[in-house]
Amino acid sequence: MRCITKEMLEAREKADSAYNYILHTPKPDFTELDKECEEFKAWITEEHKKDRQILFSAHH
Repeated sequence: MRCITKEMLEAREKADSAYNYILHTPKPDFTELDKECEEFKAWITEEHKKDRQILFSAHH
């Protein structure tokens, strides 16, 4: 078990620490990715619909 010391807390607060870098890095902008995901979702839904129609017509 690790005990948190004053030195550990001070080291964590240094601007060049990896923890501080990760903590203060702004979140990425997923706007373009979200748009592409929605386009793909619409496309794949149509493709699945076509596949179901083909399978249905093959069985009947």
